[in-house]
Amino acid sequence: MRRRRTSPLILLVAGIVLAAACTSSETNSQDGPVVTVFGGYRGVEAQRFAESIAPFEEQTGIAVRYVGAGSFAKAIEERVTKADYPDVAIFPQPGLIREYAHQGLLVPLDEATQATVTQHPETAVGVVGDTLYSVWFRASVKSLVWYEPQVFVERGYDVPSTWDEMMDLTDRMESDGYNPWCLSIESFGATGWLGTDWIEDIVLRQSGPDVYDQWVSAEISFEDDPIVTAFETFGEIVHNPGRVVGGTHRILNTPWRQAQDPMFGSPPQCLLHRQGSAQQANLPDSVTIGVETDVFVLPSMDGGEPPILAAGEFAAAFADRPEVHALLQYLATPEAGTAWAAAGGFVSPHRSFDIDLYGDDLDRRMAEILTRAKIIRLDGSDMMVPPVGTGTFWTGMVSYIRSGDARAAAAEIQAGYPEVTHFPEVPTDEG
Repeated sequence: MRRRRTSPLILLVAGIVLAAACTSSETNSQDGPVVTVFGGYRGVEAQRFAESIAPFEEQTGIAVRYVGAGSFAKAIEERVTKADYPDVAIFPQPGLIREYAHQGLLVPLDEATQATVTQHPETAVGVVGDTLYSVWFRASVKSLVWYEPQVFVERGYDVPSTWDEMMDLTDRMESDGYNPWCLSIESFGATGWLGTDWIEDIVLRQSGPDVYDQWVSAEISFEDDPIVTAFETFGEIVHNPGRVVGGTHRILNTPWRQAQDPMFGSPPQCLLHRQGSAQQANLPDSVTIGVETDVFVLPSMDGGEPPILAAGEFAAAFADRPEVHALLQYLATPEAGTAWAAAGGFVSPHRSFDIDLYGDDLDRRMAEILTRAKIIRLDGSDMMVPPVGTGTFWTGMVSYIRSGDARAAAAEIQAGYPEVTHFPEVPTDEG
């Protein structure tokens, strides 16, 4: 058994906090400092987060009180409207971080935390001007296709290496009597975000990272041809009868966590499902990755290495207290993810993270994909300003799936921009 060593960072943080504990505005039952954290983790994920910060609490004496919500974007908006701010929020959308920073609601990272992030520059997300407001805690890979391996073996299907091969495979599956694709986007107050992922992956592959960056930062419009063309390419799947199990009705009305369920029927009702690594948490307990289902990277359109669409969770502070900065500094380190990585369901954004620490084979594969990728871009809707990224882009996807009118949907989405006066700075990672 490995002997756990106390991290020098934790010891440093402990000294800072203990010196300031008597000035804390909130204390626990032992009169120690308390940090309240609000995020989207619930159930097992909330438990894993608690396990991740247990070493921090033990070494520093700081208590972390976590509260989770199912629809984070809507819930944090409600809390901000009521001025009911948590000390720290764990945002899935960097665009929200920038919005609240522009409103003066967030506290910049202190010098110690900025220095920690500087040691791991790939994690520097949430920059407004020259000021850094957040740390990237957990990553996920979105550019994946889940598939049914047994049927591939039985039918002699090959994993496609290009987009054209994937569409040829789609046609072949359909002619063999299958509905090739599993797809659904219902997500309560966030319905539509699953569709945005498709568009983002297609823009990256069809028009390249430069166009993608210009689009996300609003230098080009949703109504420009490259983006409309991406919608139409998506339409070749969703608006082609027989290609998606259940058709439009199921796409719009089935909860996204259940999108892949028809793949596990006997016989399977669909064989392909484009969804990120987070879908692992929604698989039935009886399903084993590599047996009943597996993944491949969504292919490129030019035959080269496919670009990777990534996402994750980013911690930022509403409160300016030593213990709050101490927690952010801890979350900025690779060590903060060690316990969760061992338990499964966690991918570190740190390139320096020890691959042997992953207790789950899929997590290890995702980390290797991120490490090897030549082009990585963060989820576009997450990066866009909130009126669009968590607003009209979501609702516009619903409109497009219903109508099939790409230009009308693009105009509806673009209408979210007129009142916006600031736009996102897009981090890039090439090489």
